[in-house]
Amino acid sequence: MSKEYLIGIDLGTTLAKCAIYDAGGAVLAEAQEAMRIRYPRSGEAEQDAEDFYTASCALIRQCLQTARLDPARVAAVGIDSQMGGIMSVDSRFRPVTYYDTPLDSRSAAENVEMHERFGERILALNGSFSTYGNKILYWKKRDAWRDIARFLQPSAFVAGKLAGHGGQDAYMDQTFLCFSGLADLCHGRWSEELCGAMGVDMGKLPRIVASTDIVGEVSRQAAAETGLAAGTPIAAGCGDQSAGFAGAGILQEGQVVDVAGTACILGASVGDFRCDSRHRTLACMKAAIGNGYQLISVVLGGRTHNWFIEQFCGQEAATVPAGFGSVYEYLDSLAAAVPAGSEGLVSINYLQGRFFPPDPAVRGLFVGHTWAHTRMHFYRAILESIAYDHFLTREIIRELLPGLKLGTVTAIGSGAASELWMQIKADVLQSPYQSLQRSDLATLGSAIIGGYAAGLFKDAEAITERFARPHRTVRPRAGADRPYLRNIQVYRELFERLRPIYRRLAGAEV
Repeated sequence: MSKEYLIGIDLGTTLAKCAIYDAGGAVLAEAQEAMRIRYPRSGEAEQDAEDFYTASCALIRQCLQTARLDPARVAAVGIDSQMGGIMSVDSRFRPVTYYDTPLDSRSAAENVEMHERFGERILALNGSFSTYGNKILYWKKRDAWRDIARFLQPSAFVAGKLAGHGGQDAYMDQTFLCFSGLADLCHGRWSEELCGAMGVDMGKLPRIVASTDIVGEVSRQAAAETGLAAGTPIAAGCGDQSAGFAGAGILQEGQVVDVAGTACILGASVGDFRCDSRHRTLACMKAAIGNGYQLISVVLGGRTHNWFIEQFCGQEAATVPAGFGSVYEYLDSLAAAVPAGSEGLVSINYLQGRFFPPDPAVRGLFVGHTWAHTRMHFYRAILESIAYDHFLTREIIRELLPGLKLGTVTAIGSGAASELWMQIKADVLQSPYQSLQRSDLATLGSAIIGGYAAGLFKDAEAITERFARPHRTVRPRAGADRPYLRNIQVYRELFERLRPIYRRLAGAEV
């Protein structure tokens, strides 16, 4: 019996998704489930680690039933997960700590300390500042530390549960290393220098593997819980952004991608490791497939977008007029009437700290509004703010690699469905924006990685190019960037000018 089907699982911040693909990239079945985030107190956000496995099992079973597929025909399973946090297991692979999400700021003091003391070396060796190494330092001071066998990511936790791993089998694939603050990314290993300087027991860090390594096979117990056939190969998988890049075919040097999700990202594929030591804005992430890297910036702007709608557009969300597919589409139609530049209103969308450069004290801001401004001005300003951030990111990429030719921007994530947002970004960057027939590419990327790991595919670049089918291209309008340029300069200056005020508001020392 031929094994020609692939399962991709995407464990995002707010949603877990699963899809079954055939070898040509067609979807046989897909399903999703909301993920719970607890907010015990202000600045605290956590997820139950077991929920990742429970949701994965339910979604796999649902997809297999929908597709009416003999599970013995599944060639491999690939899993990706959110990248900025960390969890841990004991020697029996039971969770010790909750998943400490990037939204959680309890390790803010550790974040500041590690970067003030070792920031230059962290950046030079990791290609990025830490988003979860500081969380490991936080747990080092807690009683849970003695029970932790290994730290790992949700994708590796689910893969390990499927394979029946013990704590000593825990792994982390290379795409996650850049955010650790504890690695030597170029050499694909943990840094003895950094771990020693920060007093981190390297025995609690997992083994490092490639995204396309096979890390185990589905156990009999997991087969009963998922409906998969025992013995089905499991790929190591990768971070969710890396999976989205792979699914969108962003593997060749100079390709640009815009991820519009909970995390809003602009990234470019590059051939070599690069370190943004001057601006400290870009992270250099290992590609899931091949030997390249991706330079990216990260803004949790999609979460701010959702927050604004939840807090200020409840009536619109509850009564979306006929003819509109979602509240986003409806609000976009209203915001389209607002002039470009939101008539001088500028938004900062970092409501709970800035990733790059790291500053946990940064908070949200609207500045420049008058009595003439409406809710739709504020809504549009949030969308424009992400475009401003992307404009500055592209400037830094060009500075680091002046000879790099950057092409059309490929938009992925749920925000790629927004015609207004795509046009704003195209106008601000003066670059064409291209969406794909599928806007959510993470499950596809994970499936491709699984197929590559299992030997179903030989040429990953050719496969991803075939699967990433263009849908719509939005072209920049000549001169349409002019209304935005003043706002971009204001946006650039606000962070530095407001740094002491942000720290006072956040309760930190100036």
